[in-house]
This record gives sequence, structure tokens and C-alpha cells, in this order.
Amino acid sequence: MVALLVGAGTSSGMLMNRDDDTRNNQADKEVSQYKMVDTGATPDPSPTSASPSPQVKKKKKAVTASPSPTPSKTSTSAPPEPEPTEKPKPPARTLPAGFHTVVDDRGFSLAVMEGWQRQELSPTQVGFVPPTNDQYLHVSQVENAPRASFINFLETEQALAESGNGYQRILLEHRTFQGHPAARWEFTYVPESGDPMHVVEQAYIDDAGTEYNLYFEAPQRLWDDQKELVFSTALNTFKQP
Repeated sequence: MVALLVGAGTSSGMLMNRDDDTRNNQADKEVSQYKMVDTGATPDPSPTSASPSPQVKKKKKAVTASPSPTPSKTSTSAPPEPEPTEKPKPPARTLPAGFHTVVDDRGFSLAVMEGWQRQELSPTQVGFVPPTNDQYLHVSQVENAPRASFINFLETEQALAESGNGYQRILLEHRTFQGHPAARWEFTYVPESGDPMHVVEQAYIDDAGTEYNLYFEAPQRLWDDQKELVFSTALNTFKQP
């Protein structure tokens, strides 16, 4: 009895197992049938067979050309010409008190102090001196000047320095005068009288090759702003022929 029960139990277990297998197979069929019927779910593509999603082409909007602007008509009439205006004249130069302008027979003009007298010194030089006769303003003209004014001053300076008359240079430099190359020289020296003198002169050569030289000399003990004014006024007002 025990053996049969055991066998029966085993058979029952096998039958139960078969029945379970049968039911499982039946369930799988139902599930498979259910999956077959349940469409709408798209199986995920495998990574190796995935294709890029197509790009949707956008429709281009039609471009409408805007009408070109109509060019405005330009006026053919010329603008009125401005009326000519007269250029203002530069104000006349005012001379310092005590000075007046002289026009020399040689054609040049300049301003000198009132009471100064003209002297004919040489065919190329004239002078203006005060009644005291202790100052000298000379104007010279040399046609076809052989050398530049600065070189001429250098050569004259060398001769003065070698003369032993106490020559002392104050200034010697290039200048420009009325658009022409010029030179200015200022110095002191001791003449035979023993009274030291102060000299300043400026020279230039014009386009025709004529050299004009303005030379002023006065005692050193009397040199002051007034003496500077005598020479600067003559120089600033000088006009060649």
C-alpha cells in the first residue's frame, strides 16, 4: 500500500506537472494571441537597424519683390551765387610814439625816431643819426651779394675777434625775414675812444640777389629798452624797393 501510494503520488505529481505545462502552454498561446491582436504598439527597433528619422522640408515662403522707389527729380536750376564780400583790410600798423616813416631816395622805407637826420655814407649805404650823434642806424644795399648773410657775418666776426678790440658775441643765428633767408648778429666791442659799444644788425638777400642790411649801434652804457625799440621798429617797418 505504501509503495502504491508513493507511486500514485508520483504519478499524480507528474500529472499535475503535465496539467501545469498544459495550462502554461495554453496561457502562452493566449498571451501570444493577445499580442498578435493588440496592434497599435510598434516594437522598438533594434539599435543596429535604426535609420535616421526623415527631416521634414519646410515650405519656403514666397518672397514678393517690393516696388523700387521712384527717384525724385532733381532741381535743374543752379543755386544763387553768393554776393562777393569785400575782404577786411588788415589794420594799419601803429608806430610807437616819437617815430615816423621815411621813404628814402633809394626806394626803401622804414620808421625812425623824429629828429633823426639822414646821412649819405657811401654809394651803398645811408644812415640816420640823432642830434646827439652818439647812435647810428645804417641801411646798406649790396647787389649780387657774393655770399650768404650768415657766412658774411662769420667772416666779419673772425676779423673783429683778431683785432683785439674787446669783441664779445651776444648772438649770431639764422633767421627768416619777409620770406627770405636771413641772419642776425649782436655783439659788443671797444673802439679807440674806450667807450664800449653795443651793436645789433640783421641782413637778408632778396630774390634778385641784393643783400639788405640794417645796422644799429649805441653806447653800451645807454643800452636799454628804448634802444631795442629803435632797431625793432626799423626792422618791422622796413620795405625794400
